[in-house]
Amino acid sequence: MNKFTTGFIFITLLAIAPVTTLSANNGKAIYNKSCTSCHGTEVFTRPDRRVKNMAKLKNRVKQCSLAVEAKWFDEEINAVTDYLNTDFYKF
Repeated sequence: MNKFTTGFIFITLLAIAPVTTLSANNGKAIYNKSCTSCHGTEVFTRPDRRVKNMAKLKNRVKQCSLAVEAKWFDEEINAVTDYLNTDFYKF
């Protein structure tokens, strides 16, 4: 890899890192507002958890949002997914 490519990759990673953190922080607030009436975070740390990858996690977040009739936009689903992955799943 040449210096230009390495620099470009580094700058790109720096640019998106705050977005992921911001998304996860927003996701935590959304989670606390909408999800804690049904369950706490213990479902994410149990040994037999059913979610095994990011695609399943995002799908589960969508299912839960529909179940509580949250009417979330894709950005909110992504934010909650990012929060759960950052704090619990770590895919």
